[in-house]
Amino acid sequence: MRRMNDVRKAGPCAGALFRTCLLMAALAGVSLLAARPVHAQTIVSSINGDPITNIDIDQRMKLLRVLRKPATREAAIESLFTERLEIHEAEKYGVNPKVSDLPQEIVRVAQEMKVQPEALIAELQRAGVSQDHFQAYFRANLAFGILVQALNKGVEASETQVREELAKAGGKAAAGTAYTVQQIIFALPTTATPAAVSARAHEVEQLRARFSDCATGVPIARAINDVTVRDPLTRTSHEINDSLKQLLDKTPVGHLTPPQRSANGFEMVAVCSKGPAKDDTAVRQAIAQRLLAAHIAEDSARRLKELRARAVVVKASP
Repeated sequence: MRRMNDVRKAGPCAGALFRTCLLMAALAGVSLLAARPVHAQTIVSSINGDPITNIDIDQRMKLLRVLRKPATREAAIESLFTERLEIHEAEKYGVNPKVSDLPQEIVRVAQEMKVQPEALIAELQRAGVSQDHFQAYFRANLAFGILVQALNKGVEASETQVREELAKAGGKAAAGTAYTVQQIIFALPTTATPAAVSARAHEVEQLRARFSDCATGVPIARAINDVTVRDPLTRTSHEINDSLKQLLDKTPVGHLTPPQRSANGFEMVAVCSKGPAKDDTAVRQAIAQRLLAAHIAEDSARRLKELRARAVVVKASP
């Protein structure tokens, strides 16, 4: 890794705006649930004077199960210790995320688990994890992540590292597949009647049946009323998500993907061409990002290990 003069933003990128709004609504919805009965708390341990209670441990075990992580009592206590260390270290540097910042961290965790963020929140709720508890967990992760990224500002994978990783991946062959596509949108009002929706869907299927290549199919699509055809766009397999890649791989060249209903109407993608990518820029960027992420993860683990080694842990007397 080497440091560059360009300045990176200190913090992970937020998810799409609409998803953030949905998550904020979901987070707000959790607070509307009936209050749970309050049970007696007992202090089990403390780290640097910050107490850990039996209720904290019970809540953390539930949260860890939802996150598909080891959920023993010992694992829960260590997770709580880590949370306290992360949040206090971040606060020392003035890093203090707000509740409105949490969706980006929830999106990141959900992506790692391959679930929808809204489904993750719902599962935490069903498991009995309180809003305060899971927000504290995500807030600590986000805060410490922002801090570590800020402390590594300007760090970037070297060209030598990128070349080595590219060679391991197969050199030019690692550039992946290049897809040239055009999006086709059949407009449909949100107030459309079932009959209108059915008629529009029939038009969509008629086009799909006639569409055999972009050169002749695109003009046919443009001639249909209230149809928008986007300009051609070329992307490599490293620049699109897995679900879209699978969809494009399954669709023969010169044909349309199955229609998807959206707020705009019916949307499809015309696969105009696909083949080995000649430009390895995208794969180089992906490798550089992966190397940087690995470096930051290692640095984060090192810093936490040092904080844990210096921490004062006290176990409560039986």
